[in-house]
Amino acid sequence: MIYDYYLSNANIKDFEEWDKAKKEWKEKSKDEKYKLWLDEIFVKPLAKSKTEIRNKLSKGENPNNFYPQKEDLENLPENSLLIKISFTLKKPYTSKDEGEFHIIDGKIFENPIVRDKFTGLPMIRPSTWKGHLRFAAGKVKENDKNNENEKKKIIRRLFGSEPESEDTLKGRLYFFPTFFEVKAERDVITPLKRDTRTPTSRGAIPLEVMKPGSKG
Repeated sequence: MIYDYYLSNANIKDFEEWDKAKKEWKEKSKDEKYKLWLDEIFVKPLAKSKTEIRNKLSKGENPNNFYPQKEDLENLPENSLLIKISFTLKKPYTSKDEGEFHIIDGKIFENPIVRDKFTGLPMIRPSTWKGHLRFAAGKVKENDKNNENEKKKIIRRLFGSEPESEDTLKGRLYFFPTFFEVKAERDVITPLKRDTRTPTSRGAIPLEVMKPGSKG
């Protein structure tokens, strides 16, 4: 048995009964009305409920509580180090959340940025940092072939085996998320045709971004 807290609180109405009360929508197709029914009965109310709970939680949580502290070194292997890097964005940053939408000002907003499930804060996943840093390490050039082989060994030791490798090895580096304590902002991008560099028929795509100047 699967129990869903949010669905248990939803005011569910049968589609056929709901449709009868919407006389002004008789001209719409059944598929269009079904989508509207899903939005009104499930999507918006459940998203609103989740947002309210996340907002209550986030008011009492300091993101620094999720990071290891100096005293935690006592529980780590000998010679372990904690490295903290702070940065300020020079360019907009965006990412794709697992959810297809996010509720902003009571409206469905597609292409939301990745958020922490507990605090609701915009974040960069640890796996994102690990993947990008591993890629950057692989781009370091070595003129000597022996040095190149040694570089691969170091990368494997630090980051672990490649995902497709059968001989799995856990890396020595552990990564933690980056939280942005300012709100993400809305932006749009316009897809261009590759040959003419003119806008496509799809039109502008809305998305959430962290603006330049945001600190992480």
